[in-house]
Parts: sequence; structure tokens; C-alpha cells
Amino acid sequence: MKSLFTTAFRGFCFATAIAASAFAQTTPVPVTELAPLQVTADLWATELAQVSASATVFDAAALADHGTQHFGDLVAATPNLTWTGGTSRARFFQIRGIGENSQFEGESPDSSVRFLIDDLDFTGLGGAASLFDTQQVEVLRGAQAGAFGANAAGGVIKVVSHAPTPYHTGYASATIGEDNLLAGEIAHGGPISDTLQYRFAAQRTTANGWRDNDFLNRDDTNKIDELNLRLKLRWLPNDLWQWDATLFYADQNNGYDEFSLDNTGFTTFSDQPGRDTQEAFAGSVRGVYESTDYVFTTKTSVTDTESIYSFDSDWTFAADPRGYDLFLETQRERDVFNQEIRFDSDPSNDASEPRWTLGAYFESLNEDTFLAEGFGGAATDFDATTTAVFGQWGQHLSNRSRLIAGLRVEDYNLDTDIEFRGAFDYSDTLIGGKLTLEQDLAEGHLGFASLTRGYKAGGVNIYNFLVVPTEGPDRYETETLWTYEFGWRGRSADGKLSGEIVAFYLDRDTPQVRDSAGFGASFTYFVDNGTGANVTGVESSFRAELSPTLSAYGSLGLMDSDLEAFTLSNPTADPAGGRDLANVPASTYSIGLRYGSTTGWWASTELNGRDHYFESNTHNQTRSAHTVMNASIGYRAEAWSVTLWARNLWDEDYEDRIFYFGNAGPNFTTTRYESPAAPRQIGASVRYDF
Repeated sequence: MKSLFTTAFRGFCFATAIAASAFAQTTPVPVTELAPLQVTADLWATELAQVSASATVFDAAALADHGTQHFGDLVAATPNLTWTGGTSRARFFQIRGIGENSQFEGESPDSSVRFLIDDLDFTGLGGAASLFDTQQVEVLRGAQAGAFGANAAGGVIKVVSHAPTPYHTGYASATIGEDNLLAGEIAHGGPISDTLQYRFAAQRTTANGWRDNDFLNRDDTNKIDELNLRLKLRWLPNDLWQWDATLFYADQNNGYDEFSLDNTGFTTFSDQPGRDTQEAFAGSVRGVYESTDYVFTTKTSVTDTESIYSFDSDWTFAADPRGYDLFLETQRERDVFNQEIRFDSDPSNDASEPRWTLGAYFESLNEDTFLAEGFGGAATDFDATTTAVFGQWGQHLSNRSRLIAGLRVEDYNLDTDIEFRGAFDYSDTLIGGKLTLEQDLAEGHLGFASLTRGYKAGGVNIYNFLVVPTEGPDRYETETLWTYEFGWRGRSADGKLSGEIVAFYLDRDTPQVRDSAGFGASFTYFVDNGTGANVTGVESSFRAELSPTLSAYGSLGLMDSDLEAFTLSNPTADPAGGRDLANVPASTYSIGLRYGSTTGWWASTELNGRDHYFESNTHNQTRSAHTVMNASIGYRAEAWSVTLWARNLWDEDYEDRIFYFGNAGPNFTTTRYESPAAPRQIGASVRYDF
């Protein structure tokens, strides 16, 4: 597999070298006009070419390739981003190794990577991230303490859907593919009156889920069955105010049946297949008032979700002597309320004047958990509130250099009520910030250096049956993250070549480490604090127009990490640390070519790969290194387009989740269990724009 990495890396370098020749042209060439991409997930919305941070943006054209339907399909093409399976959809994400990989019974909500769908907070609920009617997807790497505080220690992922328009526009599309994939989308928007606009979109997706249950003689026990609806309104009552409202509904009625005792790949034997369902109602209102001196913004959002996660714990049928016939089900209801108000300096101010932001933020997160079947019934109430003030100041030091300083102070309070254990609380005052120096190196070339202080708030271990202190601590402490970044972002004079490179060093003090111990269905889950950890890495990407019909693009992520050895509270758990962190592959890479002719035909192909890496901080099992090829070919004629696409064209074998424990009776010998990632899938999509 290392040879595949070598080949891909050489190809990346070769394509970069070809593209770099654009810098050396001595004859005048026409300037290529490209619509600038805006990064909206940062505290200050900024054109991608001017962002002094590590960021990746996928626009609508990139999303149209290769049958992309869910954010999980983009992970492989994003430097230093990983995801963990064990769910029907990609839900748990890690940026630079920071992020949780599960939420089993007794595990608190994931808050390491902020996940937004427009202004709606779906942190830890990434399964709802279907990419229907999407304008772009943004990934910001590194702690975003100024904008999001404790919920963005690893970074931010934001899905931006199409906004209402003052003119009528829309589309309808249909997709079919292997695994009995059927999907349909429709969207339409336009003016209701001179001051009111709308955009409505709907999507329906079904698939079998790549599993054949041999015992039940069914091929849909791991099914995908999803419905997504969104309505956006924009009201412009006068020249000063703009109001945007969003209503969102997601219904995931998916199955869950992925593992077997004998690692039989896509064949399972469960007699009681599980479910992975989530029903979400969400809404937001954003108001922006632009005066001649400042801009005032108010943003309110509410997300209400109900979910069920269940599975056949022994992965087999009652007559199997290795089984123990137990079905586990966890029910959760989560309510999140966010309110932000902020004042910003007038964006039309002269560049010599300082740019500033001052704001306040409040968040309430309540999650009620009920351990139903298999646990005998146990309830937990998790209530977290966050109150914060934040500010950011930017000042020109000269015509070509700028200094930006940001600060956030956050009051975090957690109250829990854990059946069979009692009530526990945790509170802390958290301080984060960022200091950035920007330098215009030349026309179209930006250099920057930054120092960021981020944090992950401490908390309470909420497993109902945790025995303290022998199995784990009641509480765990806040983790502090210091990130040092140096970067360059630029483009050639003719606009045909652009790229960026960011080097970083991440120092984690008292890192939070999720751990577990046990066998079969008898497991204890807890979070403990380590001594220290660090990650050193690079993120780079390029895009080049090689000819009027051919373009190339690629990205590369490199990381090296260390988790210092430390002693866990649970003496039955494996020793921790003294090795690389989990979810930190040494390399992630992507390289692609896209051809588009004036006759309407187009084609694209890309290679996405990554090195092996540890699945978890609790054991030494690693995910396999792999390289996956995606390809597509299509034709556009006026309002119609047809695409034939293939994902994992080489049918590469690799895993999307690994467990390492004893689950086969009577001895429950510790064993590596694998869930294979999706195999090759070929499909076709047709779209009509109107």
C-alpha cells in the first residue's frame, strides 16, 4: 500500500510542477475570471484567497462530481480530516486528530468539531448533513475559539445551502445506483413580493446499505431511508435591514447491522438488526442592520432532535453457541438553543481604519438519554449552558501588513442527573483567543502567522453504571490547545493557478481521552485526562487551469503526533499513550483532473488516499492505508445534464470502523472486528434546471 501512496504523491508533485509552469509564462495570456469563494464559517466572512487560516471549500461544481450526496463523501478529499463509522451515516469527524469517534451509552455529546448547516447547530449529529441544494461546503482546521469557543476545538464544518433569490430559479434531479440507490431532489426559489423571497428544497434517498443478512435472508437490514426538507425566507423591509429565516426537517429512518463475529465482510447474521434513526426539527432567524457607522447582527437558532441507536449486541442468532442473545437500544432527545448578538465596524470603512467586532453569545444544550432494551432502563439528564463575550480587532501596520487580535471569555456550566449515581456538576471559565499577522507578499500572495489558544471544556462522566474511582473518574478537566500556524496563499497573475500551504504545531495540555473497558455487552465508558499530546503537520492544496478544457486540482495533508504515556483511572483498561494519537494518519492526499469541452461533454477523475492510523486511543489496532479512485463522465445540453459516476472504482478494500474486544462466548477472547467501507458503486444522475 505504501507504493500506492508513493505513486499518488509523485503524481501530486508532478501535477503541481506542471501547474507551476503558469508562473513562468512570459507572453501575455487572458485573465481567467473566477467567482470568488467566500468563507462564511469564520468570525469575519472573507474571500478564500484572503483567509489567513487553513481552510478547504467545495463549491457547487465540485459537489456535482462523482455522485456526492452526503458530507461523508467529501472527507477523503479534505486534508487531515477523518471520520469514524459504526453508524449508518458519517456522523463523527476528527480534524487534526481532535474529535470524538462515538456516542455509546454513557458518552457525552461530541463538541470537538462544530458542525453547522447554515446557521443550524448539528454538532455531533453530522448524519443529517445531506448535500441537497448546497452552494458550498467549508472546512476550517484548527481551534476557532473566537467564533465558537468550546465547541470548535478541532475546527468547524459548515454546509451552506442556496439562498433565496430575487428571480425564479430551481432544479429537479434523480439518481439511481448500485445497492438499490434511489434519490430525488427538487428545489425552487424566487420572489413572493418586492420585499420577500423564498427557497424551498426537498430530498428523498433510499438504499440497501451494502449488507446481506444471511440469517434473516434480507438485504435491507442496514438500509438508508431519509427525507430532508428546507425552507428559507429573506425579507428586505427597507434599505437598512435584512432578515433571513430557515426551517429544516430531517427524518433518517436508517437501519444498523454492520458487524459479524467472523469478520464476514458485507454478510451479517444478526437475528435482531438495529436502527440508527434521527428526526430533527430546526429553525433559525438572522437579522442584519447596516447603519452608516456599524453593522448589527442578531442570530437565533433552535435544533430539536430525537434519535434511536440500537444493535444486536452479540451480532449473531440465538442458536449460535457463541451468542448471548442481547439487544441494546439507546434513546436520546437533544434540544439546542443558540443566541448571538454582535456589532461590527462598517465594512465600507477605509482600509487604514481598524476593523472590529464585539459580541455576546448564549447556548443551552439539553440531552436526555434513556438506556432502554438490554440495560433494564436507566436515564440521564445532561444540561450545559454557555455564556460568552467575544471581540476581534484588525489594524493595518503598513500598506501591506495587518495585525488581527481576537479574544473570547466563556462561562461554562454543566448539570447532570444520572440515575443510579446521582447529580453531578462542573463549571469553568474558559479563555481563548487568536493573534494573527498578515503580510501581502506580492499581488495575489498572502503570508500569515498565527497563535491560537483553544479549549475543550471539562465535564462529567455520565455512564449510569460507572463505579468510581476504580472504573473511571466522576469528572474530567478542561483541555487547553495551543496552535502555531505559518501559511501562504496565492495565485498566478493570470488567475490560472492558485494554491496554499499551512504548517502547524498543535500542543494539547491535559488532553481529554475517551476510553472504555469490558467485553461483550458489559462495557464501561469514561473520559480521562492525559498528561500531554502534540501534532505537527502540513496542509496544502492547488488548483490549476492547464488548458481551456483541462484543469487539475489536489491536496496533501501530513501529520506526526505523540500522546504521552499516562495512567488511566480504570486498572482493567489498556495502558494509554506512549504512541501516536488516534485519527492522525501520517498522510492524506487527493489529486484530480477535470475535462470540459464546449460541446457539452465533460469528465473528471480523482484519487483520494490516506496512510494507516490508529482507530482509537484505547487499543493499537489501525485502519488500513488505501487509495480510492472516483470518476464521472457527463453531458450538458441547455437545461439538461446527465452524469454517469463511479465511487471507489477500483473496489478498494478498507475499513470504516474497527472494534477490539471480546464478543464471542464463552471465553470472550479479545478480537479485531472490522466493518468494511462501501465497495465500488456505479450510478447515474439526471438534472433539469429551470
